[in-house]
Amino acid sequence: MLSICIPIYNFDVRSLVKDLHLQALQAGEKFEILLVDDCSLQRFKKLNQECASLQNVTLLELEENVGRSRIRNMMAERAKYPWLIFMDCDSQCRDNQYIQNYLINTKKECIVCGGRLYLPDPPPDSTYLHWLFGTRREVKSHNVRSLQPNHSFMTNNFMIAASIMKKIKFNEKLRGYGHEDTLFGIELLKNNIKIRHIDNPLYHVGLQTADEFLHKTREGTRNLLKVYTILKRDKALPEMVKLLKTWKLLHKSGLCYPAGIALKTIEPLMMRNLKGKKPQLFWLDLFKLGSICRQTVKFRKA
Repeated sequence: MLSICIPIYNFDVRSLVKDLHLQALQAGEKFEILLVDDCSLQRFKKLNQECASLQNVTLLELEENVGRSRIRNMMAERAKYPWLIFMDCDSQCRDNQYIQNYLINTKKECIVCGGRLYLPDPPPDSTYLHWLFGTRREVKSHNVRSLQPNHSFMTNNFMIAASIMKKIKFNEKLRGYGHEDTLFGIELLKNNIKIRHIDNPLYHVGLQTADEFLHKTREGTRNLLKVYTILKRDKALPEMVKLLKTWKLLHKSGLCYPAGIALKTIEPLMMRNLKGKKPQLFWLDLFKLGSICRQTVKFRKA
């Protein structure tokens, strides 16, 4: 018995929902599809209202944006079945076995991650940077993810027992974009809850332009430091996130602030590359490091 939970923000989910609805019907299990719109633009709301006509589909539209953590907690509270599948709204199923692949893993209380894919052909427009980063850094086989199961947790595609979700919720202190999955993975680790990784990926089809992607990347570095603060500078976190480990070394040696200033001076060079036709992830790594280093003063105050 499944509750399929899809938080929506400015994306047309009609194709995804119809696909999942058909798969769930064919699986022959009791199910519901919960859609919660986090204050999207009106044009997306209008498109997605079509989904509410499908059997076992519920659509709720929020009047204000509550963020990625709060919306998932809200959906878990509303779900009526013992197993919850969470996925990002800008997803696409790889095949027609997505639901069935999760159902065969509901024999005992657990969390299961299916993974992420990107379409094989690179986009010809300004979303190329996002595609490049995704294919090179985010796409990992279930065997690789299983080597460090809690380190590889991603919120884009996972199934969780409702009983676990009642004990461990997403931390709502974390607003904005990024690292709610990192924080959740740490909390699971602290509670000795291991994550099982399987080969059941979703395609991430909602690619962002280079400008949007870099803005979200900067947001992500802010959230990473916030997670570190929430966890009271837990030593486990830098071991999970390479960027934070590098930042911590610079911070301890007193080189963090000067490094941030130095990297700021070459940021125009980074931008030319990252927004160009042949971006290199080396420059993206430096962009992230510069961004997190320049927030050192704010971190000290926290």
